[in-house]
Amino acid sequence: MRESVMLRDVARRVDWVLVGGKWTRFSVMGTDLSPSMLSIENKGEDDDRIIILMIPGNPGNEGFYADFGRHVLKNLLEREERIGEKKYNYLFYTVSHLNHVPMPHEIQHSGQHKHHDRFKLDEQVQHKLDFIREYLPRGQRVYLFGHSIGSYMMLKILPYIKDDYNIRKAVGLFPTVERMALSYNGQRLGRLLATLNENDWLAKAISFWVDHLPFPVKRWLVGFNLGQESVPIDLIKVTELDLTLLAHKDITHMYYGTCDGWVPNTYGEAMKDLLPKGHVIFDENDSEHAFVIRDGDIVAQRVINYIN
Repeated sequence: MRESVMLRDVARRVDWVLVGGKWTRFSVMGTDLSPSMLSIENKGEDDDRIIILMIPGNPGNEGFYADFGRHVLKNLLEREERIGEKKYNYLFYTVSHLNHVPMPHEIQHSGQHKHHDRFKLDEQVQHKLDFIREYLPRGQRVYLFGHSIGSYMMLKILPYIKDDYNIRKAVGLFPTVERMALSYNGQRLGRLLATLNENDWLAKAISFWVDHLPFPVKRWLVGFNLGQESVPIDLIKVTELDLTLLAHKDITHMYYGTCDGWVPNTYGEAMKDLLPKGHVIFDENDSEHAFVIRDGDIVAQRVINYIN
């Protein structure tokens, strides 16, 4: 008799690893995290692993996606039991952006970068490609998900990994892939972010005091900031839609919000003309752009429809 999904623990493992010589924190979740299950080599016909890679938005801390990942995995396992599918081993990977998570003191003086270095968008894109090539298992099927600016990164790397990893779908969640500066939030915050981008010392001076605040206060500030939708510096770099991002339309999907301050509804409507029918859908629950804070369980219910 199969074990009830409610009794099957979804484990989470968090590691610091060198990606392209740079220290990176990532997590993997699943019901089996043994070394053989996490092996990057494909196991041929016996490989029953379904790999899900989540590329975060901004801030790019993989920890924000832990609850969302658990909901995705439990929904998938419940679906298996409900319809009697073959049992697969699902693995949910999330990789943090470079220097979006404070490095432990013991590794700050090793690796190829310093803990206070800033990285441009194209460097973060290359970092995701390096992570996939160095650490992502080549399972039976691989599904890519990008959130916000993570959708842009996902689409940039897709042509380089599509065939080697048997990518079945690449899904942008609340995707910021075009004209960020023209969105409501972009117009409201663009000048401030441009100033911070051009004056590194000012950004560091403003953020310095945060390191010395008590943990409960930091937690409140993070929740408040994300509740108001996080502020990505990338808005001054992501302008007109780069049509090369849609090179693989057959597997590219977009999931738009209906009250998204970073992505007007008109962007999603226009995207319908560029992607195959049914590849662009809108959230029906008024979920926030930063959905992982309050609406992770709701979005997770919709996300499993992409995984078949």
